[in-house]
Amino acid sequence: MRCRLGHRIPLVLLTGMAAHGADTGAILLAREVHDLGWIAFSAATPAGDWDLFLMRPDGAERRKLTDTPGFNETGVRFSPDGEHLLYYRQPAKDPVDNNTYGTHELVIADAAGEQPESFGNGFPWAAWGPDGKALAVLKPDGIHIVEVATRKTVRTIPRKGLVEQFAWSPDGGRFCGTANGLGPSWTIGCLDAASGEIRAASETERYNCTSDWTPDSRHIVYARGIIPNDGGRAELWRATPDGTEKRLLYAEAGRHIYGACASPDGRHLLFTRSEEDLGRVDQKKTTMAIIRMRDTPLTGSPAMTNRLDLGPGWEPHWRPSK
Repeated sequence: MRCRLGHRIPLVLLTGMAAHGADTGAILLAREVHDLGWIAFSAATPAGDWDLFLMRPDGAERRKLTDTPGFNETGVRFSPDGEHLLYYRQPAKDPVDNNTYGTHELVIADAAGEQPESFGNGFPWAAWGPDGKALAVLKPDGIHIVEVATRKTVRTIPRKGLVEQFAWSPDGGRFCGTANGLGPSWTIGCLDAASGEIRAASETERYNCTSDWTPDSRHIVYARGIIPNDGGRAELWRATPDGTEKRLLYAEAGRHIYGACASPDGRHLLFTRSEEDLGRVDQKKTTMAIIRMRDTPLTGSPAMTNRLDLGPGWEPHWRPSK
């Protein structure tokens, strides 16, 4: 994929930030992340369907990866080497939903979105393996380790209650995902690939979801949700795989925080901000943002000065620099 590698933030972007009263901290953050690879995400088009898009981490050089009016494309994830991506495709008439997108047709393409190859509907909640040559798939009878080249299952592991929003650790040793059966509510479960032991990484009395790994495999970032019937907002938290250490990363009044993704160097966090408790995704009420890991925890007004807003989009993923 050929892309311009300029080192300066486009004047139009900085001007737009200033015009909207953006703090100097956000402008500095934009300069800091501009050359740190690329971000892919889903967003609605004027026609009403959802396509995949690519942009710099500061929001510059935005372009389409897919252009398919008859389909919605969601759940994009880059392979560990940044050369390929997987995503899910569904008919445009079917609403995009945070809890079901990974149950549709799996597609694998190169990092520019070209040469797409359909794997069909038999690969739910697929996650890249550490070398990019295998996928972990949450099938009804277990976690299937599937060779990308042959599409053959080479190993099956009991899923132990993992149900969706699934990720394989970069070191290959663990899986994390939304789980049932570890407590009264949805929990972030962490399953050891060798022993098959599963533990709750998050609290168990809350609805927790959309987990992912930090690049060093030492922590899981996730949405810490509400206690049933208690109200509140989903927040961005981090936990150790065994659940013994948990801490707040980001919380915002008036927004639920979902879909956290660490930058390839682990120094920044990319996430979705939603006015609604997802479920069904409303493009008009769903945006993306970046913060620095070192600035956390962020809450209230200080978060505004250390947050880079990236505009409409959902379920973003960060590609390494190439």
